Amino acid sequence: MHIIYISWWWPYPANNGAKIRIYNLLRQLAAQHTITLLSFAEPGEADAEQVEHMQQFCREVTVFPRPHPRPNKFELIQGYLSAWPRSLFYNYCPEVTEAIEKVVATHSVDLLIGSQVDTMRYLQAIPNLPAIMEEVEMTILHNHVQQAHNLPQRFRAQLPLIKLEHVLTDLMRRGVVVTVVSEQEKQLVESFAPNQVVYVIPNGVDTVVECPDDSHKPKPYSLIYTGAITYRPNFEAVAYFVRDVWPLVLEKYPQAQFTVTGSTGNTDISKLSALPGVHFVGYLPSVRDAVRESWAMVVPLKHGGGTRLKILEAMAIGTPVISTAKGAEGLAVQPDENLLIANDTQAMVDAISRLFEDAEIRSQLAAVSRNLVEKHYDWSVIGQSLLNVVDQVAKRSSYGHPSPNPV
Repeated sequence: MHIIYISWWWPYPANNGAKIRIYNLLRQLAAQHTITLLSFAEPGEADAEQVEHMQQFCREVTVFPRPHPRPNKFELIQGYLSAWPRSLFYNYCPEVTEAIEKVVATHSVDLLIGSQVDTMRYLQAIPNLPAIMEEVEMTILHNHVQQAHNLPQRFRAQLPLIKLEHVLTDLMRRGVVVTVVSEQEKQLVESFAPNQVVYVIPNGVDTVVECPDDSHKPKPYSLIYTGAITYRPNFEAVAYFVRDVWPLVLEKYPQAQFTVTGSTGNTDISKLSALPGVHFVGYLPSVRDAVRESWAMVVPLKHGGGTRLKILEAMAIGTPVISTAKGAEGLAVQPDENLLIANDTQAMVDAISRLFEDAEIRSQLAAVSRNLVEKHYDWSVIGQSLLNVVDQVAKRSSYGHPSPNPV
């Protein structure tokens, strides 16, 4: 089967959650199918060496500059009146549609896959071509509505959600198949499209690469959080932990250390980094060793969608995890078996104390969690789930079920 795969993120090197998912799913798809990759990229990405790497398993790779629109007043009005959410209206790139049409005109193409909702508009490029909208995420938009402080804010937050629900429902009715990363996301899609089939394709981890390594011994009383605080939910999680939880931890364990990896961008971290034992180390090409050298990963997330690759990676490496229920949302984990759940400040402090003081608990969590990710979250397992969806879409098309038409 020949698949055109449209990616909003340039997938290599896979240095954030979205890229990790795209890169690994592409490799799994390419093992059985022919892939033409059409990908956006930021300046400095997709150099010759990186493109060559992707060409090792993608038959053809075409790169487009990622849009950064600055709409004028007239365009702002157009975006407001458009049926599409404004981000999809402003970021639309006609050259991508032209590239899809060119590939279809010159090759036999069986399927179109758009990765993340930013690529949704391109799924209407070829009316009779079966399509998959891969990784629809609704939670963040719902969070924006819930966090609105007044009616004007609520209206501004609700408008893109309503628009996205409308266009997505229309595409699904016309035959586009949707995948999500968790049961929670599936329920959100089914709430406005109750008669449509939605497939859950979880996030995963490479358990061969992400694995325990005895040469990197955990440092006593050390905690870590991995994630760029330029992403608002990450910043809110770190700020909450440092301001509310960390002082209580230091009272009991003055030798404790808390490391935050990931880009800080222009975020002011001066007050957060001023606390004893708090270290912002910035972007690391790989956080693997830093996680291995920590007694535990803390995931004090309050908001955000999807599932946490950081948790899966820590479990694969053998580092125990302490998380809020929100942080572990979407993962098939059991509290006190795969990780510790702590939803408020005192519960977080108590969970940290348990891990700091009980080596047996640390060892038990590490072993059970490693077994979980090997069985259910390795990318080979996740990739097979997507391959099964691809087969289902191909069968539906062959039996004359509806295919996507322009919205």
